[in-house]
Amino acid sequence: MALNPRQMLGLGNARPSMQYQQLNQAFQSDPRRILGQALMGQGASAAPVRTPLQGLGRLSSALVGAYLQRKAGDAQVERETAMTDQIMGMLGPNVAPNVRAAVAANPAAAQSALLAAQFAPTTSSELTNLGGFTGVRTTQTNPITGRTSSTIGNLVQPRAAAKQDFVTLVDPQDPTKIETLALGDARIQTLLGQGYVERQGAGTSVSVTPSINIANEQAQTFATKEAESAVATIQNLREQVAGEADLITRLNIADRLLEAGTETGPVTNLTMPIRNLGRELGFLNDEQIRDLNNQQVLTAAFNYIIPRMRVVGSGATSDFEARLFASATANMGNTTEANKALVKSMQALVQRRAELLKAMETYASENNSLIGFAEYADQNVAPALKAYMTDAEFDNAVADGELKDGDLYFNGFTGTFEIYEG
Repeated sequence: MALNPRQMLGLGNARPSMQYQQLNQAFQSDPRRILGQALMGQGASAAPVRTPLQGLGRLSSALVGAYLQRKAGDAQVERETAMTDQIMGMLGPNVAPNVRAAVAANPAAAQSALLAAQFAPTTSSELTNLGGFTGVRTTQTNPITGRTSSTIGNLVQPRAAAKQDFVTLVDPQDPTKIETLALGDARIQTLLGQGYVERQGAGTSVSVTPSINIANEQAQTFATKEAESAVATIQNLREQVAGEADLITRLNIADRLLEAGTETGPVTNLTMPIRNLGRELGFLNDEQIRDLNNQQVLTAAFNYIIPRMRVVGSGATSDFEARLFASATANMGNTTEANKALVKSMQALVQRRAELLKAMETYASENNSLIGFAEYADQNVAPALKAYMTDAEFDNAVADGELKDGDLYFNGFTGTFEIYEG
């Protein structure tokens, strides 16, 4: 079989489609394409040929340039083929033939849709038992991070199994002869034929009046709504507690710096820029530099805490509200003792919220609702702020271990907030 000129030069027959924009840059920067284009330009020169060797050189340049350019094109074809194979590999084994054919016809157009499908979270659902209720647990899995999140909905209360209806027959001639049979038993007709009669007032009634049915349905609907409300409340509190992990870290940093003796106050706050300039000019000693560094870290912690006072979903915060938030929590303008009390109180609030979540989950799992949880929480979750109005209350709290080293409490005798130091 005769070979065409392209085959004689070792070139393929396929040409690049240039349909993948991310691959075109590699083709444009291919040294073979650039050099081949330059050689073909030399071979296509229209200048007069003075010697046979010069003409042969131009022809050689044109041939070599065409060869190099075609090799660059073949490399682009190989890249496009590999890209097409990768896109086709994204199709699952159960893809309809017409969809597979459409992707094969224009893989570049289907690339973005297939990539989005690969990164889309996967969802699975299963029935889960929640004590007296059954719900649908929906789990979403992120294919990139592997993290999962679950929600529970469609709560229903399983209906109790229907009780077996029965009838009690008695022999009127001998009342001691009593037979209790399930409805449908063939012996009922036999006993009735023998003179047995149904005993009135005996057995268990399996029918109920319409008013009782309505009451049961209302009670079941109420219980279902309460269970759904409990799940939603726990989910919201769980998200809030999980989102306070960074806040806890900043509060702990502020607490440790204040306990270590880092000073705050109006004068300290005003002189920080001046002392910072003095450090840059070399006027501060090592101890002063260490104190300044601690105050700057403390300032950063306070600045992180202040915006977290905003209620979620309350809209944009005005400058006036921001100033109120700053004055209502720990800040560099307060005294050191005031900041200690404020940081301790916020730590106690965050800790109590986590303890409330644990108590709420325990109570809901046992009762399928949160009715009565407030009383349960009062009995099982310690208040965030400890207050002692007499010396006896204070001594008992220390003896029982209720008041521990580093806890903030209100001294009712002096009317001040204090930190217990053992």
